[in-house]
Amino acid sequence: VKISFKNMNSKLKLFMLISFVFAAGNSSDVFLLLQAKNLGLTTIAVVLAYVLYNISQTVFSTPAGLLADKFGARKIFAGGLIVFSLVYLLFGLANSSVWLWLLFPIYGIYIAATDGVSKSYLSEFIDKKESGSYFGAYYALTAIGTFLASLVGGFLWYYINPHATFLYGSLMAFLAFLILLIFRRKLKVT
Repeated sequence: VKISFKNMNSKLKLFMLISFVFAAGNSSDVFLLLQAKNLGLTTIAVVLAYVLYNISQTVFSTPAGLLADKFGARKIFAGGLIVFSLVYLLFGLANSSVWLWLLFPIYGIYIAATDGVSKSYLSEFIDKKESGSYFGAYYALTAIGTFLASLVGGFLWYYINPHATFLYGSLMAFLAFLILLIFRRKLKVT
């Protein structure tokens, strides 16, 4: 199947836009680890904090999927965007490593609410005959966005300060949430 943006249905276009905007602020997790180090965590403590994130993601992934089945993927995905935005905002404002022990597990909730749920939501907008092509396009688009986010994040980190990287990510996630909120009726699955 040849992918044509022109022939894509409007819901799919809008979801791809939202996903790209979010991805364009979702820089590499390495920035989280560097910030943890900047705030005074030892290397072992940074690894343990990241383990907490992974445990949280594992624990909350299935409940997030169940909630998406019950209340709709759009609502859970939107909640994940807000959690990401808040966590990144707090990473940008944090001046003590104590906060990281709370922020890393909450960050796991964001990934639980967006990773699998976003794919489920995406599948609601595509024909099964085109699913491989459009999933490929989705992954390519979000990979480009994540690359740009990491590039911008690196420039902000180096030329302004580390906090700017997180404030930028928070803003982009909130912008993606606002687009989703504004067009929620259009993105409603029937």
